[in-house]
Amino acid sequence: MVPFNWVLKVVVSAACVGFVAHAQPVLPSAQKASVQGESPRDPLTNAAALYATYHGAASAVQTRGFSSATDIDDSLRNLGGHNPQQLTAGWLAYSALIASQNELYRVSVRDTESFYGREVFTTGLANDLGYARTLNGGNAAVLTSLSALEIDQRRLVNAATFVKEQAYALQGSSWAMRRVRNSSATANNLTASTRTGLPAHPDLREAFASQNLEPLLAQAGKSGVSSVWDTISNAAAAVRIPDGIPVFSQRTGITHNQEAIANRIATLAAYRIIGADTGSMIPMQRAMSDRTASGCVTMANLNLQQCVAAAHKHYEVPFCIGQHALADIGQCFGQAPR
Repeated sequence: MVPFNWVLKVVVSAACVGFVAHAQPVLPSAQKASVQGESPRDPLTNAAALYATYHGAASAVQTRGFSSATDIDDSLRNLGGHNPQQLTAGWLAYSALIASQNELYRVSVRDTESFYGREVFTTGLANDLGYARTLNGGNAAVLTSLSALEIDQRRLVNAATFVKEQAYALQGSSWAMRRVRNSSATANNLTASTRTGLPAHPDLREAFASQNLEPLLAQAGKSGVSSVWDTISNAAAAVRIPDGIPVFSQRTGITHNQEAIANRIATLAAYRIIGADTGSMIPMQRAMSDRTASGCVTMANLNLQQCVAAAHKHYEVPFCIGQHALADIGQCFGQAPR
């Protein structure tokens, strides 16, 4: 199971869609990312659910704080045990799900597929990652995704600030001043976890596979809208946002450095719009791979493991979590939107 019990209630009415999540302090051990019962037919939703699981862990650590060494160990594993390639794939998949909500882009993708036929259209998507973004609405769809990703990055920075502050506050607790028994073993366990990865929470996987999250994804990245993860998590009320956060506004352009990521997002969104099946699995998985981002996450994981191995007392570990499992990861996924 994943690091916390996230019970997701989806309440759908004619007027609104509500999302209520409850993070419980039940943190079983990590498992392999490929779990029994996971559907291989929809790599986008499965991957996006993993990214959501990571953000759920970020919410949980702010809701619960640290009251014992076990709490620290659980948060360390839940935030620092993800496989870099899998987490990067989830980041891109989530971005594509947001882009796929753009109505103009949806119409253009479907019209193009109808005109050329599915086989020709999907071949074009597989052969040229830049093709999908040339369709009407492609740039606008991607800009919305990039705006949502920037909000996610700020959210992780805020979480990192909160967690690192706990490292200082815990110096007043006797248990936190005790020596860590075997920090090297803890670091080695993290290394092993990042090789296999953590599983996506089944409730989140089911929610992303359904149509219930579509209205929420359609609002993501729009001016004045907060992070999706604040909406579906009960942690939002417990987060202490630092002063000086600028008012969020939607992006208006894609820079040269963003071209590669923008193309991947548009391509994955097109696959989503046409309901691509297992025949497009391999090109979709290729499009969900980004060496720069995954390499950055790998380095963040290595720095986390080294930081943990060097920790002498329990209160030192939250600083490692805040800096390397939250702030550094936010920077990795914030490089493309900048």
